Amino acid sequence: MKNSINKIYALLFAAVLFFAANNSFSANVDVYSNAVFTGGYASLDLALAQVGVAPNTGAVEVRINTGHALTASATIGNSNFTSCKIFPTAAVTLTSALNASMILLSTADNVTIDGRLNGADVIGNGNSLTLTSSSTGTGVRCIQTQNGSQNTTIRNVNCNIPVIVTAVGGGRCINIGQSTTALQGGQDNVTVKYCNMSGGDRTFQTFGSAGFNANINQTIFGNKVRNASSLALFIGSDVLNVTIDSNEIYDDTPVYKGGAAGTTSRSIGMQAIGTILIQNNRIHDIADNGIRATGMSLQGILSIPFRSLAPLATPVTNVIVQNNFVLMAQPNTAVTSIYGIFMSNLASPSGLDHNARVYNNTSLIGGTGSATLQQFTYGLIFDIPDAVSANSPSSATYYNNVSMNLREGTATSQHVGMDFEVEPLVTTVSDYNTCYADGLTGVHFDATDAAFGYTSTFSWRDANCPDYEQHSAMHPVNYDVNYLLTTNYGDLNGKTGAGIPTTDMFGVTKAGTYPYRGAVEGPALKELTVTANLEGRTGPENSDMIIALIDGSCNFIDYACGYFTDTDNSPKFIFASAVANGTAYSLQCLTETAMESWSSGTVTFSGSPSTASYIFNSPLKVYGSNSTNTGDFYNSDVNQDGTIDASDVSLIDNDAVINSCHCRLHTDITYDGCVDASDLAIVDGNATIGVFSVPKCSPNSPILESIRMNQKNLQRVRISSESKERYKNEMGF
Repeated sequence: MKNSINKIYALLFAAVLFFAANNSFSANVDVYSNAVFTGGYASLDLALAQVGVAPNTGAVEVRINTGHALTASATIGNSNFTSCKIFPTAAVTLTSALNASMILLSTADNVTIDGRLNGADVIGNGNSLTLTSSSTGTGVRCIQTQNGSQNTTIRNVNCNIPVIVTAVGGGRCINIGQSTTALQGGQDNVTVKYCNMSGGDRTFQTFGSAGFNANINQTIFGNKVRNASSLALFIGSDVLNVTIDSNEIYDDTPVYKGGAAGTTSRSIGMQAIGTILIQNNRIHDIADNGIRATGMSLQGILSIPFRSLAPLATPVTNVIVQNNFVLMAQPNTAVTSIYGIFMSNLASPSGLDHNARVYNNTSLIGGTGSATLQQFTYGLIFDIPDAVSANSPSSATYYNNVSMNLREGTATSQHVGMDFEVEPLVTTVSDYNTCYADGLTGVHFDATDAAFGYTSTFSWRDANCPDYEQHSAMHPVNYDVNYLLTTNYGDLNGKTGAGIPTTDMFGVTKAGTYPYRGAVEGPALKELTVTANLEGRTGPENSDMIIALIDGSCNFIDYACGYFTDTDNSPKFIFASAVANGTAYSLQCLTETAMESWSSGTVTFSGSPSTASYIFNSPLKVYGSNSTNTGDFYNSDVNQDGTIDASDVSLIDNDAVINSCHCRLHTDITYDGCVDASDLAIVDGNATIGVFSVPKCSPNSPILESIRMNQKNLQRVRISSESKERYKNEMGF
């Protein structure tokens, strides 16, 4: 009898051990509290239902051992625990067919969803947790936080929901949602990093609760966001203090852009307030599938801060957009507009006076549009009107941005490198930007200002003198498939100073003296110092000079622009990687008012940093001795036709009669700000003796011809009156 009882106890003990071992080591999901195993479960929803329920009230770990299907949302609906960390112990995939959230955090604080193997912070430990939904419903969420869930971290998780290919709703991969009451608080202190999200209408979204709570302190870092229909990264209204850093946004399959109800698709849509930082993001290969019945708008980065609804406070808002690279070069035949980076504002009461700082961004537009749809495309739009709100007036600063638009479309389509608008009541600073537009079909303007289009660097500076764009340029800037600079021409050296980033989008330290413009720092630039004078120049107005480097075979190599002042006749000309050390170059000198002049000698760059110099101080230093006795360049070739004659006299005389006074007048030969008898004296003298250009050779290069267009005094062109209204309407303004 005793032996029988002992056998029964032994069998029961073995069964208990087996059951415990099965739960601990064979269950799909295990739960631990304070490192003590508390139970094993068949699915994540059953496991998460126990978080915050005794004994799971300490430091809880939810270990996902095996992939499985969810038949209900896996929900944590309380904060009755110290912390909760959810992670996989193997490469696992959770699936769902629900039109609902796969993982839902509601009133759940201090939760981390870590997709790395064992949640371990080990170099190379990548994404081992995948959440996949098969539902196209609008309620789909891989992960949803709501109702005051704070201090949430979501990292290294793969989130996949269906890619929208027709006019259906679609859900979200990750949604930082709203609260239903003010007492719950917002979804504060949320970090989403290193996740791989694909599909849906709005792939990632954070949205506060209007009139209840803002979602405060949101960080979206290092994520890959693919195949969004309407919004890839959407930072909605009632969100305060946001960092969007080092994310990659792209499509690897064509998507029905705009979703079921919309006509726009934005890679980064920003409506937040407070301190906003959007930096180091890469946007590329955004691909519409072209089956829309109506045209739609594609936008890379759109910034339009929204005022919070009362009683929520609206703080001073600073938006910094820097070191982003936007490449929108897909055909995208269903679009009627494309905007690379768009900085704007809304009218009060929704709009918010704020401070925008836009530095070192690169925006490239390309592709061929529909043969029938009229398009308006812009690499950059800088247009922040005052919202006339309770905040102080807005301010806007734009430095070192690069834009190139090579879009092709219908004959009536308009393609612009940069649209820059100075709005009333807004304190605006803009300079050292580079813009360019070119193509065989459609109308192309390197720059516009809402009313006029410009295709000449000098005419662009003329229109913006004396306060804006005086060091900006118009020329192509080329990049390879790895975003690195290849062949580039002229005026690439950007501005340094307080607030401007000292590293590029890859973390490379930018040159302290002559950094590159745009998001990528290239090899060290080369510095040429040229000492020269323009005949009769005595006034304080700045004088531009373009210097092209020509090699011994009369090939154009590179160009740069320098600026003479009344205190400095030895400006620096900064050249790019096309220029080699140890090669002799002749100087072709082009200005707005003086005769084209060449150096009789050559310059050779050497050293590190690489430098060279040339002094025009006698006729012997000017090719053909084509200068004054002191080596000054003959002045007053106003129309830049290579001859100083009656046509130039007539232009100066007309302005002298009306005593025209303004900055950057091409008839102001002395650069004193007014056209008068002193200017007439110079042109009369040169026209009498018959001064004409004496080229050293005849370089033949399409790029050089473009540079000569930059130097010519071209008239601005009035653009379509519907342009601004069109893009305002498309934004919903």
